[in-house]
Amino acid sequence: MRVYLVQMESVSGEKEKNLEKARRMVLEAKPIRESLILFPEMFATGYIPERAEELAEDFETGSGPTAQMLSGLAKKTNCFILGGGMHRADNGFTNRICLYGPAKATDKQLYYDKVHPFFPEQKKFTPGKEITLFKIQDITLATSICYDLRFPEEFRKARANGVQAFTVQASWPAVRNEHWETLLRARAIENLAYVLAVNNVSADGTYIGNSQVIAPDGEIIAKAEAKKEQVVSAEISSFVVEKIRKEFPIF
Repeated sequence: MRVYLVQMESVSGEKEKNLEKARRMVLEAKPIRESLILFPEMFATGYIPERAEELAEDFETGSGPTAQMLSGLAKKTNCFILGGGMHRADNGFTNRICLYGPAKATDKQLYYDKVHPFFPEQKKFTPGKEITLFKIQDITLATSICYDLRFPEEFRKARANGVQAFTVQASWPAVRNEHWETLLRARAIENLAYVLAVNNVSADGTYIGNSQVIAPDGEIIAKAEAKKEQVVSAEISSFVVEKIRKEFPIF
């Protein structure tokens, strides 16, 4: 399966502009049918959880502009898309990633709510309960959001349930880039699973990207340039996962 990571700069609070840019970047990349496309955390608004009352959407109904753009883009490209933002829930807000597919949805929207809200989120955002598993083509994957990366127990539980790839969709600051690089490879190596990590960039250098695809043996097989908006892609395979796990059966 081909994977595309959309490393982009989000203008704070400018949802319409960010959505148009995101859509344009994907269409210009001309993704292969039935590929997987990943956007950074809160890509439509920038990472500004303090403005949730103003900018959150109801991703449950899919009536908001972010959900509508992602759903339409999935159908136009015939691809699967993982993207989301601040979800307006009954009891406040959650940091949500939803899965959008090329076919018309017939079931309830598949989603994941961030299990470990970061410090600026903790007053207003309700934690999710567990990492969600998705099946896309022949790959079983689990998605996570930014700060979740620091909690290996969640990844290990998902690995025990058959996960072959993890997505990490982030707004990870440059000041802790060494942590980002180290933890991504650790999650891949300790679980013998792909890690598909997409991060945003910013003109002021707060975010520098370093989006990457890491193989189950820890090898970086694709990496975006730092400080640059771009779409980077790589091929992942369930066969490769199972081959590595058979050769090195640590579980």
